[in-house]
Amino acid sequence: MKLYDHPISPYAIKVRLILYEKGIEFEKCEIKTRSDGEALRRLNPRAEVPALVDGETVLFDSKVIAEYLEETHPEPALLPKDPAERARCRVLELRADTELDGAALAYLLFKFFRPALAEKQAEAFRASEASLRRHFAAFDRLLDGQPFLVGSFSRADIALLPHVAACAFLGLAPGPDTPHLAAWLERMNERETVQRATQEAMATVGKEPEDAFFDTNRLHWRNDRIEQLLRVGLGPWLLEELAADRAFLPPGP
Repeated sequence: MKLYDHPISPYAIKVRLILYEKGIEFEKCEIKTRSDGEALRRLNPRAEVPALVDGETVLFDSKVIAEYLEETHPEPALLPKDPAERARCRVLELRADTELDGAALAYLLFKFFRPALAEKQAEAFRASEASLRRHFAAFDRLLDGQPFLVGSFSRADIALLPHVAACAFLGLAPGPDTPHLAAWLERMNERETVQRATQEAMATVGKEPEDAFFDTNRLHWRNDRIEQLLRVGLGPWLLEELAADRAFLPPGP
């Protein structure tokens, strides 16, 4: 089994955590340079990580990979046994993968990728932070009275972790206004699998090669991330970035 990924991609982190939690042996193929990217495009026409190759089976999209791994390696289970709870777990995973990912990326745009933009687009920056705080509050309410999102540790927690951890690293951590989410993050950070994935991500921050495939000077925007930019008023900015080739959309067929 081979996993094509990048250490700081939230979706790649999600899949690596599932593999680590289930104790599945795999070969890690990190997409670092443009030449690495050619191999990724052959597996995923959208040129996005992660992609998984298991024998003749080639998969992409973290949710599809997660379902495949749950079916082929059911123990330890990362979905509840009860059908209704399994569905609720998938819904929360979807919320983390879509709405929260978009809100987190808009915030990270100001805090990491384009820090000078926070002054130029101050209103959008405030809107991005406020949006992220509302998402944190919503997950905080779900964690009231239970250690994990669906009671026991599950794929919903794994999907949520990369986004919350990245925002916490860049200055917006769950705090007194979201105590249940803050306690949850502490519990998650105690897991050996999370510590391993965190170390892998931290080892690459600021160390991208000159011919990096994922170039922070030319950002990749898609799906809910674009929707969030529109929500906070950065639609015109995105059009300018696309016109100047400082941003791009996923390739089509």
